[in-house]
Amino acid sequence: MKILITGANGTIGSDLVEFFSKNHKIFAFYRTPNQFSKKFRNKNTSWFKNDLKNSIKNKIKPDIIIHCAVTHPFSKKNKSYLDYINSNIISLKNILEFSSKNKIKIFFYLSSVKIYGNITAKILNDKNLFISPDILGATKILSENIVSLQKFKYYNIRLPGVLCYNISDNRRPWLNQIIYKLMNNQDINIFNSQSKFNNIIDTKEIYKLINKIISKKSYKSESFNFSASKPIKIKLIINHIKERLSSKSKIYFKMKKTRNFIISSNKVSQNFKFNIENTMNIIDRYINYKLK
Repeated sequence: MKILITGANGTIGSDLVEFFSKNHKIFAFYRTPNQFSKKFRNKNTSWFKNDLKNSIKNKIKPDIIIHCAVTHPFSKKNKSYLDYINSNIISLKNILEFSSKNKIKIFFYLSSVKIYGNITAKILNDKNLFISPDILGATKILSENIVSLQKFKYYNIRLPGVLCYNISDNRRPWLNQIIYKLMNNQDINIFNSQSKFNNIIDTKEIYKLINKIISKKSYKSESFNFSASKPIKIKLIINHIKERLSSKSKIYFKMKKTRNFIISSNKVSQNFKFNIENTMNIIDRYINYKLK
């Protein structure tokens, strides 16, 4: 199978390039070079420098497209609304036109739970209303709607915080920030310690889901949340990570509560018969990588 991955040298894209290139031909699109795009090489991966806000001229014929490219709050300093429009809307339009022209089989769009905006529900499911989303969430909503108008099969995957392996940003997601501080023996404040948490996934789980969908031709187009299974209390998670890392950090569990919710991914479990890894196992998998 020939797979085009956009944002291929980004946090999520770089992992998917590595995972999928073991068994598939990969066309890796990137805008700005970094160490990953300069150094990662194997017989199945071809790199293409493309600014997707421009029309795509490449003479390649992918079967599958995984669209990871995005502008988000941590992308760069001094972003404007135009950056979000160019990256999240115009670039999507161009990759969709390329997809239609080349008659691809499946389009995967990596969306975000940011589309839900002001979340007041205790359990976030696929049918929750979109309430006052920020600029990232708003562009993701529009993007999902544009994708859903296409004639080819598509999957809008609404992701929470994502733990990544090749390129890791210590500022995000929240749990990665906590892990970074614990690894460096920094003191941390934790709120909602008795609340349950599963607002996390990792790129290995994203890879496994996409791989399963690719292997089964009978699935219909869907938009859905994709988060870890089996929520667990935040206090237990933090204490477990501290113990795994042998951290000397002091942890202050604050009484003040902030808004908290867990994520339901029932559609994934029911429609794709996919057993999502549980919260603690995903965290342990990531910790094991960090301890290598």
